[in-house]
Amino acid sequence: GINAEYMGGGVSLDYDPLVGGPSKYMVGTEQGTTLSCNRRGKSPTDKINQCFNGHHGPVYSVMRNTFFAKYFLTVGDWTARIWMDEVKSPMFMTFYHKAYLTSGTWHPVRPGVFLTARMDGSMDVWDLLYKQNSPVLSVQVSDFSLHTLKVQQDGRLVAVGGVDGSTSLLELSSGLSEIAKDEKATIGQMFDRETTRDKNLIQRAREAKQRRRKSSSNLRAERDIGNIDEGTLKEISDDFLTQMKVSEEEAAARQATKKHTWEQMLTELETGEQDELLEKE
Repeated sequence: GINAEYMGGGVSLDYDPLVGGPSKYMVGTEQGTTLSCNRRGKSPTDKINQCFNGHHGPVYSVMRNTFFAKYFLTVGDWTARIWMDEVKSPMFMTFYHKAYLTSGTWHPVRPGVFLTARMDGSMDVWDLLYKQNSPVLSVQVSDFSLHTLKVQQDGRLVAVGGVDGSTSLLELSSGLSEIAKDEKATIGQMFDRETTRDKNLIQRAREAKQRRRKSSSNLRAERDIGNIDEGTLKEISDDFLTQMKVSEEEAAARQATKKHTWEQMLTELETGEQDELLEKE
């Protein structure tokens, strides 16, 4: 059956045969997990072949990049995150906003631009070609929470829906809606560089863990078979003898204290008996 970590209610869905292929789709769950699925899988494990954890609440949006299908965007909790199929951790994440994020989408013309909607009624436009640590544009669209957004196919107009039932139509500037020269190649190189860096970090962490495990196993084996060098044995022996000497000195000190106490008590008793005899006389 399906592993328990994959079980959860679906909140968002991404299926585009022209981007991800006719058999692949992605699901964002209410537990904060994003699933990469294949409807042609013969077993439950084949149908859900990847699991991406990271969000602290429901994943309200999931969408593959139109230009680079192996990269996808997720929106949930207070962040938007960009992932790559072969890496389980996000390669990019926005800062934690004060308001909950409710929706997100890639721009259909600009490969490095995505938009997010927030519960405080604001819409953010992120342009990775120019800035990665903050949005290039933030617009207060409504006094009510925003619920969804959609960009027109030519990238010029954006429709934003709110929880109050209203729909706002916004127009983006040419700088945000028109692709720049060599932008696709630049964004592709950026994504590849970040992916390589993440893979290298994961590999180093895995190798360090293996070295620690191997070192621990070697120490246990040496202890079990007695294969320890003379210096280590001498150190252990000296430490043991020192502890024994301290213990003997402490025991002798306690014994001397006890002896002194008994002698003092006997002296006091004898003195008391002599005083009683003198009083009788």
